[in-house]
Amino acid sequence: MDEREQPMTVSDEEIRAYMQRMIRSGRVKPAVLVVQTGKAFPAVDHERIVRCFNELDSPYLKRLK
Repeated sequence: MDEREQPMTVSDEEIRAYMQRMIRSGRVKPAVLVVQTGKAFPAVDHERIVRCFNELDSPYLKRLK
C-alpha cells in the first residue's frame, strides 16, 4: 500500500506493521519512528501512534510515556 493512499480507517495492526517494516529496513531510526509514522498516517491520533509504538515487540526500542 502506498503511504499516501490510506483507507478511511487504519487498524492498529496496520500501524504496527508499518513501524516494524520501517525499523527492519533501517530507513528510520527508533528515535524518529513515531514522527515518521505520524507523517505517513496523518489522520491517526498521536496518542494512538505512541500506543502502537509501545506495543511493538523489539528489544531495540525505547518506550514512550
